[in-house]
Amino acid sequence: MEDRVSRAGGAAPADRTTERLAATPPAGGVPARSPRGAGAGGRRWGWWGITFVVAFVASIAAGNALQAGESLYLPDASVAQLRDFYGGSDTAVLVQSALQALAAVALYRFGFRLRAALSAEGTRAGAVTVWGTVVGAGAMLASVLCALALLLVAPSAGDTTVSGLGRATLVLGGAVHLLGSGLLIAAASVAAWRSRRRPRWVFGYGRVAGPLVAASALSAVLPPLVRPEPAFRLLAAVWLVGVGVGVLRGRLVGTSGDQPSPKAAGQKVTRGVPPAAPPAH
Repeated sequence: MEDRVSRAGGAAPADRTTERLAATPPAGGVPARSPRGAGAGGRRWGWWGITFVVAFVASIAAGNALQAGESLYLPDASVAQLRDFYGGSDTAVLVQSALQALAAVALYRFGFRLRAALSAEGTRAGAVTVWGTVVGAGAMLASVLCALALLLVAPSAGDTTVSGLGRATLVLGGAVHLLGSGLLIAAASVAAWRSRRRPRWVFGYGRVAGPLVAASALSAVLPPLVRPEPAFRLLAAVWLVGVGVGVLRGRLVGTSGDQPSPKAAGQKVTRGVPPAAPPAH
């Protein structure tokens, strides 16, 4: 009887001790992330990549559906065409601008969350990922502001002002945005590939597609390259959706968290011997 009581009474303290030990972080480290912490709540940021693609495609569709009169092709648009379009398609410009502003915010959030998930802070790939994110999202937002400025001044401003704003809208939303997006795709894919992140096909694809998307920025000085820009946007969209779906399915961030392996972190690893703990200060 006493033996049974002592066993029953000792079970709870042992369990509590085990729980405290599991919750105690290792020396010089951080608490281990539980599978629940790495679950759906930690993966929702994958929607930002998909949101960018959906918002941008919707902006094009909305602009075409709501425009008044003939459609406007910016690379070949004259000052008169710019005045006619921005003077009579207020609703189309406003809706399109709102959706593209949402796309810019989504790209910004996605890029920074991806860098953090890849544990790329302080690395060259991480720095290029940040610059690509800022340039890509910032250029799209600046293009939106130029379009809104055209909406206000197109009927009354001089030809030079209207032409300059039209050119800025084209270059910022096209060449500069694609340059930033290409840098983001290439740098993040290199970092993910080196750390053996999944989905492998997405990051392998990004190592090739990223430089191609970035190279499309040459359209700023070579106008004929403006026409194939939709193809480069499609390359970027495939990568963004692929990474976003991978994040949502938990394939990028596993239950072991986002900590890099000892080898990726620059520690020397001997087969069969765990890495040494950092010295205490």
